[in-house]
Amino acid sequence: MIFVRNNRLENTFFIMLESTREILSVRGFILASGSPRRKELIENLGLNPEIVSSRYDENLDRNDYKSHGDFVQDLAYFKVMEVYDRLKNDNEKPFLIIGADTIVTIGAQIYGKPKDSSDAVRMLSILAGQTHTVYTGVFLKTMFKEVKFFEKTDVKFGDIKIEQIEAYVKTGEPLDKAGGYGIQGVGGCLVESINGDFFTVMGLPLFKLTKHLNEICTSGFCDQ
Repeated sequence: MIFVRNNRLENTFFIMLESTREILSVRGFILASGSPRRKELIENLGLNPEIVSSRYDENLDRNDYKSHGDFVQDLAYFKVMEVYDRLKNDNEKPFLIIGADTIVTIGAQIYGKPKDSSDAVRMLSILAGQTHTVYTGVFLKTMFKEVKFFEKTDVKFGDIKIEQIEAYVKTGEPLDKAGGYGIQGVGGCLVESINGDFFTVMGLPLFKLTKHLNEICTSGFCDQ
């Protein structure tokens, strides 16, 4: 299923990114994330990021923010800035750094990555039969321009039983994912419906990302 989606994605965005891909392949760019899913999504656009995982400890206080969108944008911002500050004295600093963060929410409650298997079962039991909202914030930084944005997507889980949740958690898939599930993997079987951008749930809203990459790479900054 994901293979078909990626082929469609690749055919669409290769056209949008043709000149941008050429610029980024020459200038170089960093993905400030250790997420294999984000790396895969960017590679499916025909791009080859250098991976430098951010060491930011994600200690922001949600109570300081008016919205989940603002909160997740700043998580992405601080991830990128940690990498930028660490590398800014390098002679071969990249033209662009991309960072992202994803959270799962119901109302004011945020569900990040589960601490362990028991925590994953707890999270998924809460999400079962409910509609939750996934936010992904993105921050793009060059020496000349910064872009910050977020996307949100509503996801409804079916009425899954505790036995199904426990069996899913035993696969190990939930443990490194916000909300305790991966929509692109076995966790997709939990999803009854989705309203919004599928790739936001995977961790990188590709339509808006490519839009901003194109703007950056056609703005004249690339010639400096």
